Amino acid sequence: MLLMRMRNWLYISLFLELQFCSAFVLSKNIPHLSGVTAGRRGRDHQDLSSEMKLSSSASNDQRQLSRDIPKVETGVLSLLEKYPTADGRGVKVAVLDTGCDLGAAGLQRTSDGKPKYLDFIDCTGDGDIDMTKIVEIKSPGEGVVGLSGRTLLLGEWANQVKELRMGAVRLYHLLPRSVERRLKVERKEKFAATHRDLISKTQRSLDELRKACDEEKDDEKKSESKKEVKELELLLEQLKEAMESFDNDPGPLMDAVMYNDTDGSWKAVVDLDASGNLTQSTPMAPFGHEGQTGELGFGSAVTFCVQVYDEGKILSIVTDAGSHGTHVAGIVAANFGREQQSTDESDDGEGKTYLNGVAPGAQILACKIGDGRLGSTETGTGLVRALIACKKYGCDLINLSYGEPSWQPDSGRVAQTFTDAVYKWGMTVFTSAGNDGPALSSLGSPGCLTAPITVGAFVSTDMMRDQYSTLPPTGEEEPLEGASYYFSSRGPTPDGAMPDLCAPGGAISPIPRHALQGKAQYHGTSMSSPNACGVAACVLSALKENGIEKCNPTELKRGLVNSCTQVDVLDPFAQGAGLISAVGAVDYIIKNHGKDGQDLPIKVSIPSRNNARGIYVRDALELEGPMTFSVLVQPSFDQAFERTPDEMKMLLSLELELQFKPSDDWVVCPEKMTLMSAKERNGQSFSIRLKTQDLSAGVHYATVDAIDSSDPGRGAIFQVPITVIVPHSKFLTPTSPKLVLNDAESISINESNVDFSTTYKLLPGAPNRRFLSVPPTAEWATLKVRGVSSDLSATSPKRVMLHAIPYVRGDVPNTSVQLKKLIGITEGIEKKFSMRVAGGSTLELCLQLMWLANPSITSVDVDVEFHSLNIRPPNLVSTQPVIIGSATEFARLGASAMLRSEQVNPTATLKTVQRTIRPVESKIVSGSIERDLLPPSDAEVKASQGGTDPVGTQIYNMYLQYKFKVAGDKPIAAVPSVPSLFQQLYDSPLDSQLWVLKDSNSQILGYGSSMHQASSVSLAKGDYNITYLLRHPDRYVLEQMKDTSFQISFTLPDPLSCNVYSELDKASTPAVTGDGRKSLGSMLLKQGAQKDLYVARPTGDLPAWVTPGDTISGVFVLDKNNQAPTSMKLVYAVPPKATTKKSDDDEKSDDDDEDSLEDTVFLSKVKFLSKLQSKKDNAYGDLAAKLQEERPDSIPLLLELLSFAKKAPLPKSETDENKWRAQEIEKVKNSMMKANGGPIDEAVLAQYFGLKPPDKSELQEDKEAKKIKKEMDEQKKCLQAALLARASILGKTIAEDEVEDFDSAVKDLKKWVGGITDLADDDDKVSLTILLARHASLCQNKKATAMSILIKGRKDLKVGAYKEITNELIELYKSFGGMEHLIDHANNDIFNRFPVAKQDV
Repeated sequence: MLLMRMRNWLYISLFLELQFCSAFVLSKNIPHLSGVTAGRRGRDHQDLSSEMKLSSSASNDQRQLSRDIPKVETGVLSLLEKYPTADGRGVKVAVLDTGCDLGAAGLQRTSDGKPKYLDFIDCTGDGDIDMTKIVEIKSPGEGVVGLSGRTLLLGEWANQVKELRMGAVRLYHLLPRSVERRLKVERKEKFAATHRDLISKTQRSLDELRKACDEEKDDEKKSESKKEVKELELLLEQLKEAMESFDNDPGPLMDAVMYNDTDGSWKAVVDLDASGNLTQSTPMAPFGHEGQTGELGFGSAVTFCVQVYDEGKILSIVTDAGSHGTHVAGIVAANFGREQQSTDESDDGEGKTYLNGVAPGAQILACKIGDGRLGSTETGTGLVRALIACKKYGCDLINLSYGEPSWQPDSGRVAQTFTDAVYKWGMTVFTSAGNDGPALSSLGSPGCLTAPITVGAFVSTDMMRDQYSTLPPTGEEEPLEGASYYFSSRGPTPDGAMPDLCAPGGAISPIPRHALQGKAQYHGTSMSSPNACGVAACVLSALKENGIEKCNPTELKRGLVNSCTQVDVLDPFAQGAGLISAVGAVDYIIKNHGKDGQDLPIKVSIPSRNNARGIYVRDALELEGPMTFSVLVQPSFDQAFERTPDEMKMLLSLELELQFKPSDDWVVCPEKMTLMSAKERNGQSFSIRLKTQDLSAGVHYATVDAIDSSDPGRGAIFQVPITVIVPHSKFLTPTSPKLVLNDAESISINESNVDFSTTYKLLPGAPNRRFLSVPPTAEWATLKVRGVSSDLSATSPKRVMLHAIPYVRGDVPNTSVQLKKLIGITEGIEKKFSMRVAGGSTLELCLQLMWLANPSITSVDVDVEFHSLNIRPPNLVSTQPVIIGSATEFARLGASAMLRSEQVNPTATLKTVQRTIRPVESKIVSGSIERDLLPPSDAEVKASQGGTDPVGTQIYNMYLQYKFKVAGDKPIAAVPSVPSLFQQLYDSPLDSQLWVLKDSNSQILGYGSSMHQASSVSLAKGDYNITYLLRHPDRYVLEQMKDTSFQISFTLPDPLSCNVYSELDKASTPAVTGDGRKSLGSMLLKQGAQKDLYVARPTGDLPAWVTPGDTISGVFVLDKNNQAPTSMKLVYAVPPKATTKKSDDDEKSDDDDEDSLEDTVFLSKVKFLSKLQSKKDNAYGDLAAKLQEERPDSIPLLLELLSFAKKAPLPKSETDENKWRAQEIEKVKNSMMKANGGPIDEAVLAQYFGLKPPDKSELQEDKEAKKIKKEMDEQKKCLQAALLARASILGKTIAEDEVEDFDSAVKDLKKWVGGITDLADDDDKVSLTILLARHASLCQNKKATAMSILIKGRKDLKVGAYKEITNELIELYKSFGGMEHLIDHANNDIFNRFPVAKQDV
């Protein structure tokens, strides 16, 4: 499963803490790349003033102020010395994340006294509560009935309220999963303590009763005491089972009410302790009105606020989905200054300012985009709504420390919305590069997008000391030096783009109170992005001090990039232009503000390379082709639909004399270009030629900077990034098999002229790379890694990150194809790994010594062997499986050993049934007018001033409904998905997609989205439905997707094996046995040899629930001892079911009686009679009387009359429903008796069933016996139904004087019904279970027996019976006393399984 960036930083944090030792040293002169030359961005802005140097030259005071959240490295503290109020004040920053704890320390007020939070918005909708039900308040003192069924006692706040909107929500639905897990443990401990007390009391009662029983002399009393002992023993057994049921704690259901206050604002009240008592509750307005917050109960410590949407139809309970967002917000803008005074006498009165975030004066808009229903994964809905909210609140900056793998950079609806947010709505977006380094081309999305500022993670020497407690270097060791974190994702993207800059990637920052700690240390690019965002906030503050109120995203980005500083250990692929500099950016922007084109976005693309954003030459074959590339330059103007005079002036006046400056001499470009709007020609072009012939082995990076000829100090107006990889293998031939890289490193080709061996000298903090051209026919590679360090004094083993990426092409993210392992290196011990490769591509093998693991330099040897069986599709990531057709019986493949002799040891297994379903219903509606209206561009708004306000673009929601059934006696693990749209988010053609799976009772069983495979759900036999939400601003697009297919993947309980043969005749007759055939076993396929392989269909029985149209998927493995690289997807199309002729015994006899015409007509009348049950006139009674007169002994008619007596509407003349039904049931029961003209003679019936019944063969031979048996069976079922109905109605409400009647009715029933197995109807089984439990409790005083009957029945009977039986169990618990905890748990269980509040996507 793909992991989002938020999860990666947590993994890294924990892993470093648990696995790495705390001492490390960075060597001083570390080559950042093997055989690399690197051009630099911002080359004219590298000089640092002394106060901005990065190493240990920072003063102790500055280090103290920067120890938790780094600020020295970026020059923020120096900026504050120059501009004391440039701390982010006046700047609004949106944090798009998991949401924030509104009560966390340091996040209450800004440095100038404003509220820290502008607002807190749940953009995902996971906290939305449907409030469409309206209830009138008759008298506040009487309360109202909530959706939970509780009577809600209202407080004084309700005195002036006439009506309430009603809703409900489960506590766990609102909690972060970490808090949910904690609460479940705590609640279980509390439940267990209460339950143990109940068990101990029961045990003491049992002990006393046993003692009394042993001492009892009277035999009759002793016998009664023994029965009581058995009951208590049974009760203890049931209590034990009740304890085990708490493992599935569903949590409490909380009612919510809402009303429109006298001032017109909405107010909400939530029953936080699920007690129904709202008398002391404080009504809450939306957070933005009054800043009200609350805390969810039951020890959760989760802070919440509320929002109201759609004219009160939706109440949003806003909570965070995890600690990530609070930590990020703290990095950006935590303020521990005057707001929180220090008790330290040495404090200067400013408070704990050393704990502050980067921009303590900035205000935060908290936008929750991590959906709690999906474990805090971001959704398109959350992202797009958040950007809409950012514009609504006037945010200057946005931070997004989230991301997913990238398929198509700069494409898709969500990506386009980010582009619009920057270039049309004027907001600067910062985003993390990702945590998937150190190999090249590991940037994810949105880090790969053009519009945001992509930030890599940097660690300084101060951070090493302060955050990681590193030991100082000894006399023989080199000083510590700053570098990129190993995990920081690297560029270039497949189309050549790079990260923009880097910032400190670690921090000790506030986290939510529900984490039960105040602050935490996390690191990742999730931390570097908010640090850079905070720097930008300070920059904007300083610009405001200097009279620059508006600095658009392009000008700000240009200022930040062109003023970056270089770090000690260089790595442009991780660091982009370098380390962000607050002072440098302010100086740069002030100096260049207002100059021509300074705030103009310029798009640069390479048309011949699919409009790539840079030049990226990676494979050896490309190096042999033309190395001249045309570059298209297009200035981008944000204009209104009808251009204004000012916009026309801008277009006509643009004329920049640019000088092109290549950063290295292997790049050739023109000297100059005059840049104009070029609207007529759709841009201007120039060419770049690369001289790659003399480049050394390795990766080479350069740029072409476009500099203003008249003002070179402005730096690059635009830039073309160029990356060229020259594979090391290019320099190896049979006559020249070894390439020496330096004194300690080399690479050689082996005698096979296919395999390679190379030596790495690994230095802490520096990635070391090799590039190998993969043989054209190779399918996988085997890597053998072993330590060869001779330094016996070094601590062993050493931790090394092995990161191999086999190719970078098209739309395949690195996460789909890479090998990434953290391994321990010990001298002489070899580690072996296998990975798939693509023939003709360049394989990167990147190793990096972890700087926290062992600081000493180490050497590693790696052998690379390439393998092939020439059996795969040419694409590394392909949807082409091995297919066994429903009629072909087998699949044929041909294997050939092209590179070396290969081991073949095949196996084929089918594991998953895949069923495709289509929608049964579709509905398209407009999204929320408040949350789902994309704003117009700034240019359009500006052009409309004084006229009609421009309207935005409406987003539409399409809801598709799917239904499917699950058959079979055992639950089946299932995973729903939409394969055609899966794993697409930022680059998805849709704004969003989200689905929810429910059972027939509307219980939510699972959620899923476009990213990350949903967890499997165990589905029992029954009906299920899926609601699938698709969003897009073009309604016509959604109209065309109304038939989108959904796939349900069912896991087979027992995998099916498929034989693999080498002969066609065996494969084409897979069902044949007994001819001595054997499937193909292990064999050696010699180099140059070829072998035909046939995968036969499974011969084992398919489960009965598998139907034609399903496919069964699994895996075909060429070598079971090396499965990962030699496996292929296997698919079997399920054929029609076999048609087997019935045996003679099962055939219907020719002489069986057929219904006569009269019988058929009469049965039709009975069916029509049943349709009249709901009629309130006398039609039913009149027809029933006529039919009874016609055939008083008709069993179908009598059963229909019995059904009417049980379910018919109560006549208006009757007031006691149970009494009336009992009378009607008794009438029908009497009508069944022979003495009253009915068909049943109990004595005859009893005599018949008291004898041994005739067997099947006797019935086939004796027609009369068969007829009699049929009649007797029908009469018995009819009598059972009547007796069950009579006993059930008597047992519903039993007065003391009616116990004997109920007891007698049950005894009569037991004569004919021995248990639920005697009944066919599921509803009758439920009725019997409840009936027997009531009888045991009320008539026999056996409450434990009653509990046992109900608990067993709840397990054995259908899902629909669960609610009815559990409600009966609750009433039984009440009769015991001391079981309130069981009652509470059972009620919560019912609320969960049978939701009372509407929940959807």
